[in-house]
Amino acid sequence: MEPYGAVVFVHATATLLFFVAHGVSMAVSFALKRETEPARVRALLDLSRFSLGVPTLVVLLIGLAAGIAAGFMGEHWGRIWIWASLILLVVVGGAMTPLATIRLKAIGEAAGATQPEDAGEMRRLIGAWNPLPVAAMGLAAFVVILWLMMEKPF
Repeated sequence: MEPYGAVVFVHATATLLFFVAHGVSMAVSFALKRETEPARVRALLDLSRFSLGVPTLVVLLIGLAAGIAAGFMGEHWGRIWIWASLILLVVVGGAMTPLATIRLKAIGEAAGATQPEDAGEMRRLIGAWNPLPVAAMGLAAFVVILWLMMEKPF
């Protein structure tokens, strides 16, 4: 395999692993809607945190490094598509904190993860939680970034 192809392969593999880890978290987000028991909610949120832990951060950094290297190797940095991909990744990643992480943390706290549990508040927060917009935003961003990388339209 040529060096450029090998770097793109590492980038694609890291991206796949990154999304597998996020798939676990997304499944947890939808499963929470059916839960009423604080212990089960804590267990699901522990699984989500585990899937998005340090290994996922390492995979993200490897994927970014390989993508940046491939950008230089392929002389893509003068093209708009690579910048649009990076900007979309940063914007969507930044939006996930207020839209998902902060809300799931509040549900976990009400379930007793870091303070005495309040099952009523936990159920209220779960009732108000809608994982669909966050999941749709993440999947749509992935599809757009994938299209940009494959088609290199501009």
